Amino acid sequence: MGKRRQAGPRITLPTAAVLRLMLDNPTADYYGFALAEASGFPPGTIYPILARLEAAGWLSSYWEQGEPAELERPRRRMYKLTGSGALAAREALTTTQRLLGVLPTVLPQTGPA
Repeated sequence: MGKRRQAGPRITLPTAAVLRLMLDNPTADYYGFALAEASGFPPGTIYPILARLEAAGWLSSYWEQGEPAELERPRRRMYKLTGSGALAAREALTTTQRLLGVLPTVLPQTGPA
């Protein structure tokens, strides 16, 4: 018997975190390091997720315009949810929520309540 075919990218906790962040403003452009900082996951976890989501057609990407000297930093690779990607992401998070019985969160906050 063959493997069960998956409809889209694997939804891990870090993937769910990235999708939730991007769904907060689905028409915005994001860059990997900002998503890493906001999610609490390291860039080495976030960039492969962005590549998988782009390969699945959930994201599109482009290089930021401008010269690094003018920007006073390296150019950023920007990522944006596609229309079908936003729909698929919402569906995937809803399915994950239903399977887990809870809404996946970015990372629980520690400290006094």
